[in-house]
Amino acid sequence: MRDEMEGLESQLQAVLMNTDVLEAWVRQNEGKVKGGMKDIDVDKAFECVDVLSKQMLECTAADMAIEDVVYSLDKAVQEGAMPFDQYLRNVRLLSREQFFNRATAAKVRAAQMQAHVASMAARAPHYAS
Repeated sequence: MRDEMEGLESQLQAVLMNTDVLEAWVRQNEGKVKGGMKDIDVDKAFECVDVLSKQMLECTAADMAIEDVVYSLDKAVQEGAMPFDQYLRNVRLLSREQFFNRATAAKVRAAQMQAHVASMAARAPHYAS
Protein backbone atom coordinates (compact mmCIF):
# COMPACT_ATOMS: atom_id res chain seq x y z
CA MET A 1 0.00 0.00 0.00
CA ARG A 2 2.92 2.33 0.74
CA ASP A 3 4.37 1.76 -2.72
CA GLU A 4 1.00 2.47 -4.27
CA MET A 5 0.60 5.60 -2.14
CA GLU A 6 4.06 6.84 -3.17
CA GLY A 7 3.22 6.17 -6.81
CA LEU A 8 -0.04 8.09 -6.51
CA GLU A 9 1.71 10.98 -4.78
CA SER A 10 4.27 11.19 -7.57
CA GLN A 11 1.48 11.13 -10.15
CA LEU A 12 -0.29 13.89 -8.21
CA GLN A 13 2.89 15.99 -8.25
CA ALA A 14 3.21 15.49 -12.01
CA VAL A 15 -0.42 16.51 -12.55
CA LEU A 16 0.02 19.60 -10.36
CA MET A 17 3.16 20.60 -12.27
CA ASN A 18 1.38 20.13 -15.61
CA THR A 19 -1.57 22.13 -14.30
CA ASP A 20 0.73 24.99 -13.31
CA VAL A 21 2.41 24.96 -16.72
CA LEU A 22 -0.94 24.98 -18.53
CA GLU A 23 -2.38 27.73 -16.32
CA ALA A 24 0.72 29.86 -16.94
CA TRP A 25 0.38 29.29 -20.69
CA VAL A 26 -3.31 30.27 -20.59
CA ARG A 27 -2.53 33.45 -18.61
CA GLN A 28 0.28 34.31 -21.01
CA ASN A 29 -1.77 33.70 -24.14
CA GLU A 30 -5.13 34.94 -22.94
CA GLY A 31 -6.51 37.44 -25.36
CA LYS A 32 -4.02 36.55 -28.07
CA VAL A 33 -5.84 35.65 -31.22
CA LYS A 34 -4.51 35.32 -34.74
CA GLY A 35 -4.89 38.67 -36.42
CA GLY A 36 -6.15 40.31 -33.22
CA MET A 37 -9.72 39.20 -33.90
CA LYS A 38 -11.90 38.29 -30.96
CA ASP A 39 -14.54 36.48 -33.03
CA ILE A 40 -13.28 33.01 -33.80
CA ASP A 41 -15.06 30.87 -36.34
CA VAL A 42 -15.09 27.47 -34.66
CA ASP A 43 -15.60 25.75 -38.00
CA LYS A 44 -12.24 27.07 -39.15
CA ALA A 45 -10.35 26.40 -35.91
CA PHE A 46 -8.86 23.22 -37.36
CA GLU A 47 -7.47 22.94 -40.84
CA CYS A 48 -7.37 19.48 -42.32
CA VAL A 49 -4.33 18.50 -44.32
CA ASP A 50 -6.20 16.39 -46.85
CA VAL A 51 -9.66 15.35 -47.99
CA LEU A 52 -9.67 12.17 -45.88
CA SER A 53 -8.85 14.12 -42.72
CA LYS A 54 -11.63 16.58 -43.45
CA GLN A 55 -14.10 13.76 -44.03
CA MET A 56 -12.99 12.06 -40.81
CA LEU A 57 -13.42 15.31 -38.85
CA GLU A 58 -16.91 15.82 -40.28
CA CYS A 59 -17.97 12.22 -39.56
CA THR A 60 -16.65 12.36 -36.02
CA ALA A 61 -18.31 15.71 -35.36
CA ALA A 62 -21.63 14.45 -36.70
CA ASP A 63 -21.34 11.26 -34.63
CA MET A 64 -20.70 13.20 -31.44
CA ALA A 65 -23.47 15.67 -32.20
CA ILE A 66 -25.94 12.83 -32.70
CA GLU A 67 -24.74 11.32 -29.42
CA ASP A 68 -25.56 14.63 -27.68
CA VAL A 69 -29.00 14.83 -29.31
CA VAL A 70 -29.88 11.27 -28.30
CA TYR A 71 -28.83 12.07 -24.74
CA SER A 72 -31.07 15.14 -24.74
CA LEU A 73 -33.94 13.10 -26.15
CA ASP A 74 -33.44 10.54 -23.37
CA LYS A 75 -33.69 13.30 -20.79
CA ALA A 76 -36.80 14.74 -22.47
CA VAL A 77 -38.55 11.37 -22.45
CA GLN A 78 -37.61 10.76 -18.82
CA GLU A 79 -39.04 14.14 -17.83
CA GLY A 80 -42.22 13.53 -19.82
CA ALA A 81 -41.58 16.42 -22.19
CA MET A 82 -41.77 14.17 -25.25
CA PRO A 83 -44.10 11.31 -26.15
CA PHE A 84 -42.42 7.92 -26.29
CA ASP A 85 -43.46 7.13 -29.88
CA GLN A 86 -41.96 10.39 -31.11
CA TYR A 87 -38.80 9.60 -29.14
CA LEU A 88 -38.50 6.20 -30.80
CA ARG A 89 -38.96 7.67 -34.28
CA ASN A 90 -36.31 10.32 -33.67
CA VAL A 91 -33.83 7.91 -32.13
CA ARG A 92 -34.34 5.47 -35.01
CA LEU A 93 -33.63 8.18 -37.60
CA LEU A 94 -30.64 9.50 -35.68
CA SER A 95 -29.25 6.02 -35.11
CA ARG A 96 -29.40 5.32 -38.82
CA GLU A 97 -27.53 8.52 -39.59
CA GLN A 98 -25.03 7.77 -36.84
CA PHE A 99 -24.46 4.30 -38.27
CA PHE A 100 -23.61 5.74 -41.68
CA ASN A 101 -21.28 8.31 -40.11
CA ARG A 102 -19.48 5.60 -38.14
CA ALA A 103 -19.25 3.34 -41.20
CA THR A 104 -17.82 6.19 -43.26
CA ALA A 105 -15.35 7.01 -40.48
CA ALA A 106 -14.22 3.38 -40.39
CA LYS A 107 -13.66 3.38 -44.15
CA VAL A 108 -11.78 6.68 -43.96
CA ARG A 109 -9.64 5.33 -41.11
CA ALA A 110 -8.82 2.26 -43.21
CA ALA A 111 -7.94 4.42 -46.21
CA GLN A 112 -5.74 6.64 -44.03
CA MET A 113 -3.98 3.59 -42.61
CA GLN A 114 -3.44 2.20 -46.09
CA ALA A 115 -2.02 5.52 -47.27
CA HIS A 116 0.25 5.65 -44.21
CA VAL A 117 1.53 2.13 -44.85
CA ALA A 118 2.09 2.94 -48.52
CA SER A 119 4.10 6.04 -47.63
CA MET A 120 6.17 4.02 -45.16
CA ALA A 121 6.78 1.37 -47.81
CA ALA A 122 7.87 4.03 -50.29
CA ARG A 123 10.43 5.32 -47.79
CA ALA A 124 11.72 1.85 -46.88
CA PRO A 125 14.37 1.66 -49.66
CA HIS A 126 15.94 4.84 -48.25
CA TYR A 127 16.61 3.10 -44.94
CA ALA A 128 17.87 -0.17 -46.35
CA SER A 129 21.59 -0.53 -46.78
